[in-house]
Amino acid sequence: MQQDWIEIWVKRIRTMGLSSAALSLLDTVRAFGFLGGQALLMTQPLVSGFADNRGLERAIALLDNPELLDQLGVALEGDEVRE
Repeated sequence: MQQDWIEIWVKRIRTMGLSSAALSLLDTVRAFGFLGGQALLMTQPLVSGFADNRGLERAIALLDNPELLDQLGVALEGDEVRE
């Protein structure tokens, strides 16, 4: 299931032409991912009216899990090789 939404995010990033930028940001996200996930978790009640709660939960899970970040990076790197 997590792999499915990783692929959805990769498709969105590719569609917007942001693969290179996303790969660059992944290094920073890996370093501060846990803190970002915790910040999103704390602000979730405030932003739930503006953002999809399910999407926020997935973003938190992604930031808190280095393995998911690696999967995202590998998928995006594969995209860079094809371009």
